[in-house]
Amino acid sequence: MKNKILPLTLAVLGCLALPASGYILVPNGDFSNGSENWLRVGGDGEGPANTFPTGGNPGGYGAITPVGGWGILVTPTVAGAAGGGVPISSLSLTAGGPVTFRYDSINLTGPGAVGGFKWEAWGNNALVGNTGDVFPTVIGSGATWQTYTYDWTLPALTDKLIFVPLWAGGGNASTIGVDNVGVVPEPSTYALLALGAAGLGAHLVRRRRR
Repeated sequence: MKNKILPLTLAVLGCLALPASGYILVPNGDFSNGSENWLRVGGDGEGPANTFPTGGNPGGYGAITPVGGWGILVTPTVAGAAGGGVPISSLSLTAGGPVTFRYDSINLTGPGAVGGFKWEAWGNNALVGNTGDVFPTVIGSGATWQTYTYDWTLPALTDKLIFVPLWAGGGNASTIGVDNVGVVPEPSTYALLALGAAGLGAHLVRRRRR
């Protein structure tokens, strides 16, 4: 019996382990599976919004070029579609609680602005709030991959989120890349996971000593 406890301990603790990256990706947030879980939408000619298998940070990435109109990638379903959006429970988030959004971006056509974003909060298939169009202050020249974050409070009725990357703002119609789209879980989530893992480990150790 004792020999079975240690593998069980390791297996359970492995399930409770925090992501090594320190954040949780939205489905295919690193574009490792191409355009899976992403929809391309646009208007006024629908500018290109594509995914590429290499050149990201690292691996695949999404790219948006505002030529002949505008084009955006939306994950995982176009806003308003029944069932669309990423359940906040899968991202270790709580309705009404704080969240830190994060993504990597680069200006692929030279120095200047980097891609912006909008996060939409949905509840019962209805829009309950959004961040508005956000364009971060460029880190460095913008010509290399950098990580950008944004703090927000989820509306109380939120049950799903939709991420909308945007091409570069500020009048800079540049082709931009986006990668590693995700959220940083609330500190309380980390604390609960660590506490649960520690308690389970202590319990199983006590059982082994009997």
